[in-house]
Amino acid sequence: MRQWQRPPLQYPHEHVTVFDLETIVDEEMPDGSFPPWPRHKPVAGSFLTAHRQGQDHDFTLNTFICREGGEEHFLRKADALFPSGSMAVTLNGRGFDTQVLRLQAQRHGLYDLRNIARIAEAGRYDIDHLDLLDAYGGRGASLAELCNALDIPVKTSVSGADVGDLWRQGDVRAVARYVQEDVLASYLVYLHAIAWRQGDERLIALPLADLSVWIESEPKLQHLKPFATCRPALWARSRAPALRAEAALADAELRRRRERDEAAFAAR
Repeated sequence: MRQWQRPPLQYPHEHVTVFDLETIVDEEMPDGSFPPWPRHKPVAGSFLTAHRQGQDHDFTLNTFICREGGEEHFLRKADALFPSGSMAVTLNGRGFDTQVLRLQAQRHGLYDLRNIARIAEAGRYDIDHLDLLDAYGGRGASLAELCNALDIPVKTSVSGADVGDLWRQGDVRAVARYVQEDVLASYLVYLHAIAWRQGDERLIALPLADLSVWIESEPKLQHLKPFATCRPALWARSRAPALRAEAALADAELRRRRERDEAAFAAR
């Protein structure tokens, strides 16, 4: 008897939003352990949206601060960044970030945030949300460990353990920059994972080359420049021209073939 096998997942690449939250708790655990996720309240969130059109990629980075009394504004802004047909990408988002968003929406009576609901309820084999821990086999890896192995910059000056103190000190800028760095690092990990899963280097080389150029061209993103000059980015920028040329030749050949077929059909 032939055993049924799950077909390989075909994730959408046309609209991907990678996000990460920074949170605080009202009271730390007495033993210093990580507090249960329902105790966490978001104070910042960063959302990197990548749009693909043909071989080109456009990027938008939105970073929102969530102060007391501004929770509804924060949650509605976040909800708008996950339209139907897009894919959310996180690292440990199924177990933390999406659950925090959902619980906070419920806490504030915001039951119409259907995009957050969709990604929070997505399972491991749903394409609405890809948790990178699932892509890398489970809960045995952290963002820092994955990035260190792949030569991706990560947590260069601040760690998640510092966020509570930075927030209470009023250093919102440091919190915002830290969450942006985590989002960029997560996106680079995602590119590695998806190119490997599909067996196609174009899925990392082309978007990463475009991301590098975008970062270097935006004055407000210069603190993220290490992501444009790290080893994977330099490799992507060296490979992208040849891959674009190959794609252009393939497209030209396809057009010529269609024209020949149409001409042959018309001559009948």
